[in-house]
Amino acid sequence: MKKTIILCVLCLLSSMYAKVTAQASWLPAVKDVNKNIRLLECSYNEAELKHCEEINPSSNWEVRTEQTMANGGKLYTFSFTARRDMKDAGVAVAFDRYGWTSDNYVMIPSSVYNGNRQRIVNRSYATGLDKTDYNRKDLALTSNPIPQLSPEFGAPSRLEINVSNAATPAMTMLERGKKSGTILLTDQGIEWDKQLLDHALIVEETPDRSIASFVVSAPGVRERKPEFIGFSKSPDRGIQVKKGDRIVIRVTEITFPCEDVPVLLARFMKDRKLHTAGEAPRNLMPMSEVLTRMVRNIDDRYYVGDQWEYYCPENADWISYGWIGGLMNTYPMLALGDEDHLRKVKNTFDFGLPRAKGKSGYYYDVLGSDGKVLYRDAAVNNPGIGLTRKNGDVLYWMVKQFMLLKEQGKANVIDAGWETNVRLLADAFVNTWKKQGTWGNYLDVETGNVAVYNTTSGAMAVAGLALASEYYNNPAYLEVACEAAADYYDNFALVGFTSGGCGDILQNADSETAVALLTSLMTLYEITGKEQYLKQAGDLANLCATWTVSFPYRLPEDTPLAKLGANLTGAVWASTQNKHGAPGFCTQSGDALFKLYRSTGDTSYAELLRDVIHAHAEGVQPNGKITERLTYCDADSRGSRGDGGKTGWNETNGAMMALEIPGIYVRTDIGSLYVFDHVEAKIVKQSNKQLVLQITNPTAYDATVTIFAENAEESVRPLGDNAFLQWKDKVTVKAGKSVNYKLKTN
Repeated sequence: MKKTIILCVLCLLSSMYAKVTAQASWLPAVKDVNKNIRLLECSYNEAELKHCEEINPSSNWEVRTEQTMANGGKLYTFSFTARRDMKDAGVAVAFDRYGWTSDNYVMIPSSVYNGNRQRIVNRSYATGLDKTDYNRKDLALTSNPIPQLSPEFGAPSRLEINVSNAATPAMTMLERGKKSGTILLTDQGIEWDKQLLDHALIVEETPDRSIASFVVSAPGVRERKPEFIGFSKSPDRGIQVKKGDRIVIRVTEITFPCEDVPVLLARFMKDRKLHTAGEAPRNLMPMSEVLTRMVRNIDDRYYVGDQWEYYCPENADWISYGWIGGLMNTYPMLALGDEDHLRKVKNTFDFGLPRAKGKSGYYYDVLGSDGKVLYRDAAVNNPGIGLTRKNGDVLYWMVKQFMLLKEQGKANVIDAGWETNVRLLADAFVNTWKKQGTWGNYLDVETGNVAVYNTTSGAMAVAGLALASEYYNNPAYLEVACEAAADYYDNFALVGFTSGGCGDILQNADSETAVALLTSLMTLYEITGKEQYLKQAGDLANLCATWTVSFPYRLPEDTPLAKLGANLTGAVWASTQNKHGAPGFCTQSGDALFKLYRSTGDTSYAELLRDVIHAHAEGVQPNGKITERLTYCDADSRGSRGDGGKTGWNETNGAMMALEIPGIYVRTDIGSLYVFDHVEAKIVKQSNKQLVLQITNPTAYDATVTIFAENAEESVRPLGDNAFLQWKDKVTVKAGKSVNYKLKTN
């Protein structure tokens, strides 16, 4: 009986494979383990792959292949020349992997993580999970429809995106059984009929998952177009080809020994710009000018009501706890140090901290102008819940602001009630962890129990507890922080992504928890001195790099950003659902990247941070406002920076970057520097007593540049939080001018 069942299953799989193949599969028609690269000619019926066949001497295309070695990889140049006129045509290159398994890891930057093999449900935007998914410890990671490799063995499995859906035009894989990693890097697309047509990045598996094909096609034709949520009818089409027309596909293939996902991502970080290195980010607006404008915008959101006054995080009259600015938009205002902003921050704390608090110590998500809880997003249908990430944000940023006030010499300003409410929040995190060993995606605000399981939603609470352990002198906070960090890191290292930080989506992979966990691990490193946290922080920084645009995507000429000559290198994608690039991390400065660079000397982290800082300025509108849209994705506001609109969290992170990141970092002992600001700098004179920097401001705005200089002995000390208060070297450089600035070296 068992043999009969097995035979039936095998027959079923065979027939399914035949069906997929008959429907124009990208998979090899004939298995050949000795052939890893296939050159394909394609024809389409609108957006449907009609015909796909390996090119041979009698095919419609002639191909010339060139191969060179480049920085540890192979650079292939495939030149396809048409032998005859064709309609609805295209070509492709397939990299085949035999001995494949669905346990292998597949990542396409900002779009696909671990193959997106997740439970898929259909939910409207910002409605959260179905009620039946609450309080389920066995809940599978759940997302709205996205391109994915099927999690169901035996089912057809294919995902398709184009380069406009990717932060880097790349496909990466970890073949766990072979302990081998591969990175395939390619170009944006092809020049055709006076436009640039994006490549498609396609992965397809056999039903038994024994073979996988990684395909770069030109032009990129997706059968379905990924949208903000779900899919729509694809506008992609094949091209009309005349005899003699030529298409070139270039691919850099890097294969290397690879034990796990962190090793794969480390190599990706190193080589992500290898193939598509373009011009450096533009120097547009000095960080001091960004600070001035963002402060003005945050002040514009100061609400004055009949009973209360407070800073609003968005275009509303309510206050949010965490996530998009609530009780963190106060940080840069407090850092300014003047009495008027201190008054406004105090009013905000007085309004927010005593209210919207459950018996557990956790906060509800939103507080209305009437002083009552306001239910938004998932809480509309489930009023008793709060997003774990929001509470983690509040804990971290409130303790950090208490520390800031003390370092400003204003400890007397800190209200005992503020401290009590924040301590109760820290206690709530400890209690939940000790009881359930996780913080989940959402919490029951009254009981403190996990309401929705899964995700890395509590990543920021790790840093919050770590700071709280010092502020409140409570070692139990640090103990739980270390336990949670180990759990979060181990899960990330296994699956290769983090998730659960965005309250408007489900449990998709996102960039926000990635930078949160990076910050938490760096905080633990600085507090404990344990090298393991430094290494792990580097691993999370590498994950952050997968979410950050690494190349100057060329937009259609008629789009607003193209007309401005924008370079979107450094824009940060939100999540695999919310498909757009944005100015900066939500909602942080990224100072953990600076600390990581300072501690390791690895300039790749500095470069990543520099790119993010410069992309933020690309989003600043002529009126000084900024929105969260800075994207080339064809699913969302393609080529627009949202002129006329505004969202608060981009103002907050811009101000944070201008404060927490030095404009120029100098190592006086070795005579080196790194420039983060929108200026140019070099050392023009050096002696055992001083360095002379020449600083040039190529922008249209006067710049006040902050310089952080230190020697080897100073650089090994923890930087800690609020370090910018100690950066006293500041130099003003007029627009278009240069100045020399002297620094003591001992």
